[in-house]
Amino acid sequence: MSTSSSQVRVGVRIRPLTSKESSEGGRPIVHGDTLRQTVSISNRRQFTYDSVFHENITQCDLYADVAPSLLDAFLNGFNATVLAYGQTGSGKTYTMGSEAHESAASDGSNNDTLHHQAASDNILNDNDGLIPRFMGDIFSLLTQRQASAEKMMRQRRQSANNVETDGQEAAGEDMLMNFQLSASFLEVYGEDIHDLMDDDRKCLPIREDSNGVVVVKGLRNKSIANAAEAMRILNQGTMNRTTASTLMNRTSSRSHAMFMVNLQQT
Repeated sequence: MSTSSSQVRVGVRIRPLTSKESSEGGRPIVHGDTLRQTVSISNRRQFTYDSVFHENITQCDLYADVAPSLLDAFLNGFNATVLAYGQTGSGKTYTMGSEAHESAASDGSNNDTLHHQAASDNILNDNDGLIPRFMGDIFSLLTQRQASAEKMMRQRRQSANNVETDGQEAAGEDMLMNFQLSASFLEVYGEDIHDLMDDDRKCLPIREDSNGVVVVKGLRNKSIANAAEAMRILNQGTMNRTTASTLMNRTSSRSHAMFMVNLQQT
């Protein structure tokens, strides 16, 4: 999102007025300057961020700005997190990418099947948000790394006279032969934590393991073999989230949700 060396960066996405807001005479009072990375309120108060995204930015362009550094960190063994923060109706669900899948599921099983088939082929819709795009690229890049490593290994076996040289080249590359991805999806509602892959919605306790790591005891961590399987978990969890109607959003998510992906590489 920026060239800053800081590990925490903040970007603001300005959403356009809804049709309801426009019909009631609403007018925009939040204005962003994408060059200066500033946001002003009624052209008076001004705030500076690492990135500012105007109201007409596409999901694709937003992802292209946000993703590269996070993908690189994640694939190289570091934690990478995207946190969507804002009031109800500000576009968090749409930006992250669960809203489109929720709609697809409500259209019927045929549309759901087509959507998952598209995900497995890494075919994205214009409205797909960050999570579907991240999942597609994660599997695509890991598969490319695996194919590259396998090709290099075949070349080493075929060139017995250059084993030492090839070994040095291989050491300089991240030799990925196998990888395993898994996903979990939880909800924090008030003081309760629920596993969104559990239809019974039992409350889960927080514990600290022997290494001092905070864990949610009983949270399911399901293996995923492709982006389509990740989208099924996202879709199932989205359907299980706590929602309620507000003045700003008819189906507002009344909880905090965390979609987590774990990667093991060998």
